[in-house]
Amino acid sequence: MSVVSGLLWCLAILFAQLWLLHYIDKRVAAMPRLKEPPLETPDGSAPPPSLAAPRQEGRLDA
Repeated sequence: MSVVSGLLWCLAILFAQLWLLHYIDKRVAAMPRLKEPPLETPDGSAPPPSLAAPRQEGRLDA
């Protein structure tokens, strides 16, 4: 009987975790999106280096 009760406890915890994940996913999906800085300024020049994406030297994309 204890094996069955252990299995039921595991299922109850699993469903609680799935419900919590679903709830958090809905909350995050409802959040407003962050605005990314423009790649170019209106006058056509590049943005200042502080707004540009940071480069990682010495790292190769594979």
